[in-house]
Amino acid sequence: MSEENVAIAREAYGRFVEGDPTWTDWLHPDIAWDFSAYPLADLPTRGRGSEELLREVIETYFSGWVDYRAEILETIDAGDDVIVVIHEVARMRGSDAVLERDVAHIWTIRERKWVLWRIFSSRAAALEAAGLRA
Repeated sequence: MSEENVAIAREAYGRFVEGDPTWTDWLHPDIAWDFSAYPLADLPTRGRGSEELLREVIETYFSGWVDYRAEILETIDAGDDVIVVIHEVARMRGSDAVLERDVAHIWTIRERKWVLWRIFSSRAAALEAAGLRA
């Protein structure tokens, strides 16, 4: 099951980066998110619901960027959880300032649906949150 979860995470993220709207096929309608370990500006720290996630998180987050690029650096099988380490590069809208960073996401996947999304500032923090050692 966990290998399948890693494949789902990679497929969904690949579609997302390519701009393919079918990435949302893997969102559970009642998905929850918790960004309290790595709060992001202008985004709600916690929430629930796929429509709210798309509107309040995804649209808001990407409205601040131009030339956004991201790639998966690593996926780590953690049972129902998949740790996804991502490298992001983007230029801030209305500025020449460039943001380049690595962040770690934990995606909890059950019955082929993404049910919980958490973000961490580092791979080590995500490993610890998933109950794995860095």
